[in-house]
Amino acid sequence: MNSPATDAAPRLLAGKAEENMLTSFFVLYKTARILEQNNATFKSRLSGFYEIFKGLASEHSRISIKIISGRYFVNEQMVRFDDQGLSGAASVVAEWKMLGVAGAHIESSVTLEELSRFFTFISAMRPSEENIESLSGKLKNHGLPSIQLLSFKEVGSEVPFENKEVRQKVRAAARTTFFQAVSVVEEVVLSAAKDKGINASKTRRVVHSLIDHITRDESSLIELTAIRNFDDYTYAHSTNVCVYSLTMGVRLNLDRPRLSQLGFSALFYDIGKVKLSTDLIRKPGAYDEDDWLQMQRHPHLGAKTILRNMKLDVHTARAARGAFEHHINNDFTGYPSLRYQQRAPDLFSKVISIADTFDALTSGRVYLKKAMGPDVVLKKMSYQMKVKFDPFLLKLFSNIIGIYPAGTLVLLTTNEIALVLTNNDTDRSRPYIKIVGDEKGLLADPLWTDLSQLEHAGRKIARQIDPERYGLDLKSFVLEDK
Repeated sequence: MNSPATDAAPRLLAGKAEENMLTSFFVLYKTARILEQNNATFKSRLSGFYEIFKGLASEHSRISIKIISGRYFVNEQMVRFDDQGLSGAASVVAEWKMLGVAGAHIESSVTLEELSRFFTFISAMRPSEENIESLSGKLKNHGLPSIQLLSFKEVGSEVPFENKEVRQKVRAAARTTFFQAVSVVEEVVLSAAKDKGINASKTRRVVHSLIDHITRDESSLIELTAIRNFDDYTYAHSTNVCVYSLTMGVRLNLDRPRLSQLGFSALFYDIGKVKLSTDLIRKPGAYDEDDWLQMQRHPHLGAKTILRNMKLDVHTARAARGAFEHHINNDFTGYPSLRYQQRAPDLFSKVISIADTFDALTSGRVYLKKAMGPDVVLKKMSYQMKVKFDPFLLKLFSNIIGIYPAGTLVLLTTNEIALVLTNNDTDRSRPYIKIVGDEKGLLADPLWTDLSQLEHAGRKIARQIDPERYGLDLKSFVLEDK
């Protein structure tokens, strides 16, 4: 049975199948510009597209491809799509704009031959020659009633995913998934503390729910990592590290089995701490030398705990290695020290190390004096890149976090206070936000605002703010449905 998060998400953002179809569509489009219909490469790419299309069309009467405000949609689902990459879609869409074309409807009954004639026809379009009215007429004359070109008027300019009600559903689904993960971590830690068997199947299920949500909308989960005032932050910390790690894994294009292994490893990487003194873990002040010597035992203890309490398989092996290596630096310093062979840490260990360090420093955990802002932490980590972190992975992580991470409170130039919800990939200084207060106080009805839209050009982010300094409860802003 699917989780609520899994049930809700497919209606909001597209998955891998839609992304593959969109890529295949534009690759085939560009192929048709240079190759004839009887060419073997054209036929192969046509067959590939048709196979992907039929897989999606089995559940729909037709498939729609739309471009709205620079974003790509398949059947109302927004697709995370690199239009500058292999497909070269950006140049095609630029020409479509001049023709007035904003997408196409393709009926599920379309044949392979009809698609072949369509791509040959549409790839011959040139901006100076046609417009959408004449093109639509020619499509019918070509005997292609199963395919309809869409104008900008038909498609509209509102991005469906930026609708307030839809975003509320996304955030609600994210909360369900996130707190399921926190609950599973707590259950695992309590079992490990008593040397009881760990329910690996339950853990894998929640990891797959996280993967499903991140592949469709990473920001709504990253927003939840900003919450710090949990009753016991230990469990939320592991969940945060899992969310960050899986987001990096998705950006690295890891396949689902490896994402599952990465998420599993990220939930268990710190489990060795259950074997340490509670007084040490919860010590309010700075650690002395003896405290650090004790703390440095937890990677070794973690690997032993995982191997002792779980059935040995690839997930367990990867998790044990992640637990053992997550404090071994890029230059082999750190702990535990490798006495004999200096073997580079595993990719998963490097990813987890970055996620763990960032979350620890931004949360102000018990053995730190105080939390640091995300921008300060990323700058601090960048200074340590050559020694501690993989430079490529740290750059990738910095891109995910952005200038103003989801879950950050910011002050606008209009003296309004807002919660950042989603980064805008084209201009990270102008994210999608929820305005929660102004000079008069907190708003009864928060204002959901896309700063990238022209009507909000007068609003700009002045700076990040510390919610505690202003007596604000960040957790309430993140969790409220308004």
